[in-house]
Amino acid sequence: MFSMTDGPAAEGMRVDELARRAGLPSSTVRLYQTRGLLPPPRREGRVGLYGQDHLTRLRLIGQLREHGYSLAGIKHLVESWETGRTLDDLLGIDTKAVVVAPAAQPVRLPVKELTARFAGQQLTPKVLARAVDLGLVAVENGSVTCDAEFLEFGVQLAALGARLDEILDEWEALLSATASSARRFVGVFERHVWRPFVEAGMPAGQVDAVTDALRRLAPLAQAVTAVTLRVSLQDAAASFVAEQANRFDPEGALPPALHQGVAPRRSRPPD
Repeated sequence: MFSMTDGPAAEGMRVDELARRAGLPSSTVRLYQTRGLLPPPRREGRVGLYGQDHLTRLRLIGQLREHGYSLAGIKHLVESWETGRTLDDLLGIDTKAVVVAPAAQPVRLPVKELTARFAGQQLTPKVLARAVDLGLVAVENGSVTCDAEFLEFGVQLAALGARLDEILDEWEALLSATASSARRFVGVFERHVWRPFVEAGMPAGQVDAVTDALRRLAPLAQAVTAVTLRVSLQDAAASFVAEQANRFDPEGALPPALHQGVAPRRSRPPD
């Protein structure tokens, strides 16, 4: 595991001190400099002095090495970043627009109307502040601008009896879960598309293929997530019904239609 301790006064270091703070052998630091991965030191006479920028660069190199990049691949990335080129510049696209599907237009309405939409629940300052912190709403001059999709889903959950604070709890929990899934899909893109592209020297002839893969990432991730969520919901619903059925006499309270409507996906073969 790459480790580094910046410590105080991380300026004016000789190569041995830089290597010690970076947790690397001095020979490795010299190798990185020979390969063009590390900027040259500031010279005072015949002595080369390194600073915080060199520590930061060594941290970046260490992180990329941990992700499996070769020194040649890292050099291509470093050279691109040193010239001020971003990923958008490299691919010639707006990555945020490509990866994220266009969102619905925000909805602006008075606070009273927003409260009325949520089954008349009290929109307390605490709940409103939390919604603002989560980026779901913005408040200005007595009106609220809402994320349109969240408003639609939230209203439906409220109609089922969910409280506003509970709806925000679920949103936050699901956002955390989907963030993990998103990182996994980005990892797939990095391993199978981006890393080979970097290792090949970012050839112009491959830019279109990389861009196309990036464009397909979001809809693929959304489709797979929808399928896995449907499977998980089927399993969870079947387990819930089975647990509830076990609490009653087989001739008791649960209607037969409920047993028939939610069946387990996987059935055990007869003995």
